[in-house]
Amino acid sequence: MCFSATGSFALAGVLTVLGATSLARNSSKPYRMFASIPLLFAVQQAAEGVVWVTLNASHSLVNGLAVRCFVGIALVVWPTWLPLALRSAERDPKRRRALGALSLAGGLVSSSALLLIARFPPFAQIAGHSINYEYAGSGSAPARLLFLLVYLVPTVVPFFVTTLSMARVLGVVLVLSLVTAVVVQRDALTSVWCFFAAILSGLILLALERERRALQTRAVIEN
Repeated sequence: MCFSATGSFALAGVLTVLGATSLARNSSKPYRMFASIPLLFAVQQAAEGVVWVTLNASHSLVNGLAVRCFVGIALVVWPTWLPLALRSAERDPKRRRALGALSLAGGLVSSSALLLIARFPPFAQIAGHSINYEYAGSGSAPARLLFLLVYLVPTVVPFFVTTLSMARVLGVVLVLSLVTAVVVQRDALTSVWCFFAAILSGLILLALERERRALQTRAVIEN
């Protein structure tokens, strides 16, 4: 969670259980990447827990590694992982091609973010009851807005392209959570939005359950 170390570690534990359940019930290769999203969120939230407990000079090395882990997952992993995961689960050829293009766009965003993180190491500071992550371009409002718009293309648009069950619901909730994060805690946008996004893991499990049942029903009808 974004609001305390205890909350972050507790949420990481819940997400680990959700992720393990999701993978156990959807272990087939096409759905593996999508089913493992809660586990990636678990790692991210655990990293933020470490950030919370190491926000002092004596833990600067550990804090720096935890900050890089959190920001790396947020800005490097998600733009590529999400469109690839949805492409892997997609059955419609035209939608798969569109998701492939979004995956390439995500790769460009991820590569750019990785270079910036490597060149300008991010750092964390308390912002109200949350954590503000500072990284290259995050201090400039125009640069921050531009990066956010580019970031949304591979991380949100794929949910409105895929035919996966409940994908549009997930996309709408992602957008609403982003708006809420901007309004409630703009200074800690990365941290707060990732908290809301982590909550979506429960919806991901539900979406995969619906998809699995639909496939079973289709198989019965075809046989």
